[in-house]
Amino acid sequence: MKKLIEWLKSLFGQTVEVKPIKVTEPKKAAVVKGPAVKYSKDAKPTAITKAQLNKLTKAKIEEEGRKLGIEVDKRKKKADLVDQVFKASKEVLK
Repeated sequence: MKKLIEWLKSLFGQTVEVKPIKVTEPKKAAVVKGPAVKYSKDAKPTAITKAQLNKLTKAKIEEEGRKLGIEVDKRKKKADLVDQVFKASKEVLK
C-alpha cells in the first residue's frame, strides 16, 4: 500500500509529505448490571393503580392480567383492559 502511495505521489509530482491521522476508538461506556429479579409463582401480587396500568402497553397489561390469573382480550380498547385488570387486582388483594 505504501508503494502505491509513493507511486501516486511521484506520478502527480507531489512533494509535500502526507502525515497519517491517528484514529482513536471512542471510549466504551461502562455497562452496569442491576440485580437479577426473579419472580416466583407463589409471590403475592402487590396493589397496582390505574395510573400505573395506563403507562403500560396492551401487551404488558395482558401480562399483568395473567399474573393475576385472568385472560384479557387485546383486541379491546386499552381503557377496557385497564379497567378489567384493575378490578381483578382489587379482588385478588381482598
